[in-house]
Amino acid sequence: MTVLGTAARPDVALTRQAASDLLRGGDGVALEGRGGTSRLVLASLAQLRKGSIETSEGAAARACWSGTVESPVVERDQPFDTAIPSWNALTPAGTWLQIDLRVRLGDGRWTPYYTMAVWASGSETVRRHSVDGQDDADAEVLTDTLRLRAGRTGRAFQYRLTLSTADARSTPSVRSVSVVTSDSRREPTGLASPGEQTAWGRELPVPERSQRVSGDSVGGWCSPTATAMVLAYWGHAVTVRDAAEATYDHTYAGTGNWAFNTAWATTYGLEAFVTRLGSLSQVEAWIAAGAPVIISLAFGAGQLPGAPIASSDGHLIVVRGFDGSGDVIVNDPAGRSDSDVRRVYDRRSLEALWLRSSGGTAYLIHPSGLAIPGSGSGSW
Repeated sequence: MTVLGTAARPDVALTRQAASDLLRGGDGVALEGRGGTSRLVLASLAQLRKGSIETSEGAAARACWSGTVESPVVERDQPFDTAIPSWNALTPAGTWLQIDLRVRLGDGRWTPYYTMAVWASGSETVRRHSVDGQDDADAEVLTDTLRLRAGRTGRAFQYRLTLSTADARSTPSVRSVSVVTSDSRREPTGLASPGEQTAWGRELPVPERSQRVSGDSVGGWCSPTATAMVLAYWGHAVTVRDAAEATYDHTYAGTGNWAFNTAWATTYGLEAFVTRLGSLSQVEAWIAAGAPVIISLAFGAGQLPGAPIASSDGHLIVVRGFDGSGDVIVNDPAGRSDSDVRRVYDRRSLEALWLRSSGGTAYLIHPSGLAIPGSGSGSW
């Protein structure tokens, strides 16, 4: 288990656990090595729980088998009220996974487990979805995010993975799970770091894609379009429509589920996770390392000069570089065509909107061999 964190920003901490960290207390799961990388997989059928599932098409129920593993308890030095899980996994046809998350509160009580996702890269057997209606006195699930109630603070968390298959010949496999926790009251402040100029004047050649497929204004496709652009940068070409289909959340009824986008990116062999950053200087470090960064923001009329849309209550863009003055070069999926996607946004305005509206939420997607920046201030 690796827990990254520094005194620079104690309100954010990311935990990334490899499969080998998780194989303790499991029921019906095993560790398998593939190409030098360990993955958590289902054990033999004799060790699994048998059940049944109705398929996506509503056909007669099919037999299925499941195994479960519970993570170690992860303690936090600083209290938090928000947690977002993400995962690196493969789900061949007929297989899927479920991830549940619980929090130990400041008074020592554990919340119940909340289901954060039922996920598969395809739709042959189950329809990937978040779970509505998880709302109690301690917390609520907001699609991809667990948020504690006002006055509640978390001091530790634990998650549970359930791997399932309806095909006795196939198993899902999980390479890693990440959970980022944060204190929403401190997120808008961020790190208050000035630009370090490590990437000023550098622009990465990220392919440009518009979410407005065939001239349509598809407002909900910014996240998969941004993810598709980063995949294309790393050598994996995919159409915007295919990206939208691969990230669609059948409960949320849209493609903006943060963890579904990073999970899909990992099916191409990349490392990917959702995190929260504290400043554009942290983004600069990734640009200097050669990796574009996807960030989430919201803005009202007139708040983001030069944007192709007047406002948005939730939008994803790709940061591809910085100009010589430190302003931010982006691929904005809302451009009216591919040639209208590249934009330059004022650094101060963009950073303030990003931190205030999403707490600095970002997707970090990169090949496993990339030399990533050395200090993540708790964010990677």
